[in-house]
Amino acid sequence: MAHHEDHGRPHEGLLIRGARVAGALAVLFALFPAGLAYAGGGAHGCSDVDVCVEAGTPGNSGSDGSGSSGSSSSGSGSKGDGMCKLVDDTEIPCLPGYNPKDRCFYQLMDPQPPSGPGHTDMNGADTTGPGAFYQKDCIVNDVGGTVWLTTPPATVLPDPAQLARQARDKMTLRGADIGSTPGPNKPTLVGMPVWLWNNTSQTTWGPNTATATVPGLSVTATARVTKITYSMGDGGSVTCTTAGTPYKKSYGGTSSPDCGYRYTKVSTGEPDGTFTVTATSTWEITWQASTGQGGTLPAETRMSTTTARVGELQVVN
Repeated sequence: MAHHEDHGRPHEGLLIRGARVAGALAVLFALFPAGLAYAGGGAHGCSDVDVCVEAGTPGNSGSDGSGSSGSSSSGSGSKGDGMCKLVDDTEIPCLPGYNPKDRCFYQLMDPQPPSGPGHTDMNGADTTGPGAFYQKDCIVNDVGGTVWLTTPPATVLPDPAQLARQARDKMTLRGADIGSTPGPNKPTLVGMPVWLWNNTSQTTWGPNTATATVPGLSVTATARVTKITYSMGDGGSVTCTTAGTPYKKSYGGTSSPDCGYRYTKVSTGEPDGTFTVTATSTWEITWQASTGQGGTLPAETRMSTTTARVGELQVVN
C-alpha cells in the first residue's frame, strides 16, 4: 500500500526552523508576494494568537473562511517587509493558508499525488472519494506532512485590496485613441471649432475588467475612464467627461456639443509648424470581492498625442 510519509522535522516548536519546510516556504512565498499578511495581533501584545503582523506590513486584514474577519494591530517594530512574527518574535514570511482553528498552514498541492484505493495520507486516511491533498505545517506541535481533506480548511484569506491590485495589473489601459477635426494632417484656422473625441474601446475607455483569485477568494477589478484632459499645445486645455462626439460633414461649422476647442493663435512658429496635442486619460478603478467587500484603487493616468496645424485666414484686398 502506498503511503505518503510525514514530511516533518525534528521537533523545534516553530514552523520557520525546520530545514525541510524551507523549500515549501520558498514555493509559497514565490506564489504569494511579500506584503500579504494573514493573522492578527500586535508583535508584543498578542499572547492569544500565533502570528503577529510586523508593523508597516501592508495587507493585514482577511477572513477565516467562516465570515468572521481577522484582526491585526501593529507591534513596536516597523519594517514593512512582508514578514510575520510568531509569539516568541521569530519571523516567518506572511504565508497564505493559515488556519487559526488548528494553528496550521495549508497549501493545496500542485500537482496532486495519486489518490484512491491503495493510497493514503500521512495519517493513513482513505483517499477514495471527493477530496484533495494539502501540505500541512503547524506552529504548536511542529506537525508537517501531506494530508487528505474532504473539504478545504477554513484559512485566513489575503487582503482583497491586494488581489484587486493584482487584477489591475492584468489589464491593458491605454491613452485615448484621439480623433479630431479637421485632423492632424489638415490645417484649421484660428477661431474655427476643433472637435475632439476618443475612438473608444475596452483599452482606451473601458469598462476593462480582470479577476485575481486564490482559494476561497476572488476579486474582480473594473477600470473606466472618467475624464480626458486635452492640452492643446498653445497653452490652453479642455477637460472632457465624455468620450466626445465624432465629427460628421453634416455638422458643418458648428461646435462640438461635448468636447471641443478653438485656437486663438497660429502654429507656424512651432516645430514642424504644428501644435502637439496631449490627451491625459484618468482611469477610475473599482473592485468587488466574492466576500461582498468592495473598494477603489488609486486612479491611473495614461497619455497619448496628436498634432494640430493652425493657420490664419488671409484677407486679400
